[in-house]
Amino acid sequence: MKKMKYSKLLVCSLLLLSHQGVNAQLLKGVLKAPQKVETLQIAYSLNGDVLSNVYRDITCEADGSFTFDTQLPKPNYDVSIYVNNDIFGVHLETGKTAQVKIEQDKEGKFQISFGGDNQNLSKFYNAYSRAFDIMKYFSIDPKESKTTDEYISLLEKEYADLKKQLKIIKDDKQREYYAKLSDGMYKWTYIRILMDDSENTGKKLKEYPEYNKLIASIDPNDTINIPTNLTIAWLSSQQEPITDYTADQSDYYLESLNIIGKQITNPDIRFVLTNSVAYNFFSFVAQNSDVNKFWTGFKEFAKDYPQLITSYEPQVTALLKTKKGSEIPYIPTLTRPDGTTCSLSDLFGKLIYIDVWATWCGPCCKEIPSLAKLAAHYQGNDKVCIISVSVDQNQKAWLKKLDTDKPAWPQYILSQEEQNKFMQKWAINGIPRFILISKDGKILNADALRPSDEKIIETIDSNL
Repeated sequence: MKKMKYSKLLVCSLLLLSHQGVNAQLLKGVLKAPQKVETLQIAYSLNGDVLSNVYRDITCEADGSFTFDTQLPKPNYDVSIYVNNDIFGVHLETGKTAQVKIEQDKEGKFQISFGGDNQNLSKFYNAYSRAFDIMKYFSIDPKESKTTDEYISLLEKEYADLKKQLKIIKDDKQREYYAKLSDGMYKWTYIRILMDDSENTGKKLKEYPEYNKLIASIDPNDTINIPTNLTIAWLSSQQEPITDYTADQSDYYLESLNIIGKQITNPDIRFVLTNSVAYNFFSFVAQNSDVNKFWTGFKEFAKDYPQLITSYEPQVTALLKTKKGSEIPYIPTLTRPDGTTCSLSDLFGKLIYIDVWATWCGPCCKEIPSLAKLAAHYQGNDKVCIISVSVDQNQKAWLKKLDTDKPAWPQYILSQEEQNKFMQKWAINGIPRFILISKDGKILNADALRPSDEKIIETIDSNL
C-alpha cells in the first residue's frame, strides 16, 4: 500500500501497537486535524531517564490509518504523544487497550480525550505531562518571558490542581506511585526555574534557601527519582558548578564518578548517573579537556556496564580527531533557505565561526541576539565568516523562524542524512555548539565560546 507522510493528512485513524499477539500493549485512537500536522510522534524512556528516551515517528497509510509496532520492555508504560508543539500522556498496559481521540480546533490547538482500558490512569498522566511541561516555565521569546516569582506561582497552582486529580486513580498503590512521581517532578521543575534565575542573575544556586531545602529532601537511591530527574539534580549539587568551560574538566567529572561510587547503592541509579556523567563530559567539556584521562578513568569505573563503554567509543574516536589543528573530519553539504546547496569548503579562505542550532532549542535561541551583535561587528570584514547551521528536522519551523527574526548573516540547514554524518563525525550530541575553523580549513576549536561570552571577539581576533 502506498504510504504518505503524516503531515499530509487531515484526518488520521491511528493504531499504535507495542507488541504483537496476546501480550500486546495497544493504543487505538483518532486524530482529526483540519490543519496540517508537522510532527506526530510517540515517545517513551527505556530506563526512565531522559538519555534513554526513544522517539518514533508515526507514518500514515494512504487511507489515513497507521500502526506503531515496538517492543516496550515493561508491562506498564507511560508514554507521550507529540503533536506539533503539544504533548499528551497515555498509560499503556500489556493485554489491555487504551483509546484516544485527538482533535484540532480552528486555532490549531489540540485536545485529547480518553476511552478504553485504564482511561483514568491516562487522564491523570496526561494532566501530569501538561502540568510539568517545561515550556510553561520558560520562553524562547524574551518578550513573553515571565518573572521567576510568576513562574513559581504558576507551578504551585498547577501542582495543587494536579494533586486534586489523584482521586480518579482508584488503586491505592497506583495512586501512591503517581503522588510520589508528581511530588518529584514538582521539585525538579522548581529547581529548573531556580537554575534559569541563577543563569540570568549570576546568583549562585546554593544562595537560594528553596534550592537547598529541595536538594536536602532528595533520596538519591530512590528509583522514583530517575524519571523526575532528581537523581541528576542531587549529583549536580554535590560539587561546585563549573565556571570555566574552556579549562580541562576531566578531574571534575572523574570526581563525579567517585561520588557515585561512594554514595549510590541502587544499581539502576548507578547506571543512569554513570551514563549522565559521560554524556555531559563528552557534550560540554571534552574538547577542552584531557579526553584520554577521563576515558581511562571512566572505563575502569564503568567496567560493569560494557554497553556504556561500547556506546561512547565512537565518540571518543571522533573527539580525538577534532582537536585543534586537526583536519575537518567531515565537510557537510549546506542547504540555503531557497533550497540551493553549497559545501562548507566553499567558505574556506576566511576564518569561519559556525553556530549549530535548532528552533526548538531554548539555549540556542537565547544566543541569537548576541550572535546578531557579533555578526554586525564583523560585517564587511573579508577575513571572517559567521554562519548558522540548523539541525531542525522541521524545515518549515526553521523557515518561519528566519522569516520572523530576519537574521543578517548566512543561514543554512542540514538534510537528515547530512545531519547524522555531521553530528557523528564532529562528536556533537548537544546544542548549541559553536565551531571555529581556520581560513585553510583546519579546526581551531570544535567547541568554541558562545557569542554571549565577553571574550568571543578577542578569541576570534587572536586567530586571524
